[in-house]
Amino acid sequence: MALENDLANACVGCGPANPAGLRLEFEKTPEGARSTFAVDERWQGFPGRLHSGILYLALLETMNWSLHARTGRMGLPTRTGALDSRRWVECGIAILLEGHVRAFDPTARTASLEAWARLLDGEVVARLERDYNLMDETTFLQRMGYDLVPSGYEGAFR
Repeated sequence: MALENDLANACVGCGPANPAGLRLEFEKTPEGARSTFAVDERWQGFPGRLHSGILYLALLETMNWSLHARTGRMGLPTRTGALDSRRWVECGIAILLEGHVRAFDPTARTASLEAWARLLDGEVVARLERDYNLMDETTFLQRMGYDLVPSGYEGAFR
C-alpha cells in the first residue's frame, strides 16, 4: 500500500516538489515502510559509488516514513546512530530501503526504529537506527520555531 505524500512537499528526501531531492516514495509494510532507490550517478562520492551521506539521508527518510506508517504520527529525533556501512553501492543500480519500528511506547511518546539498505538480491549494504520523541502539536511548534503546523502535517502531532 503506497503512503500518500503531499505533492507540494519540498523535502530533500521524499518531496515530490524538490527536483534536486531523492524523491523517495514509500509503501507501508507490517513493520514500517519500504522504498526502492535508484542510485543515480549524481549521488556519487568516489567515482561510480554512492556517497555515504546520500545513503544516510535515504535511511533517515525510511525511518521517518516507517514511524508514520506504523503510528500515524511524526516524531523528532532524539538520537541517531552511526551509519553501519557494510559495502560500497554502485551507481546505476537500485537498492531496497526497509525500515521498521523496534519499540513504541505511546505513554512515554517514544519510538525506536532501524532501517536497512539492501541490494535487490537481499545483501545488506548498510544499517542505521534512530530514536524519536513523539510530541504534541504545541511542543512541536515550539521546538521547530513555527507559528502554525506546516501544510501536510496536520494531525501528525496529536
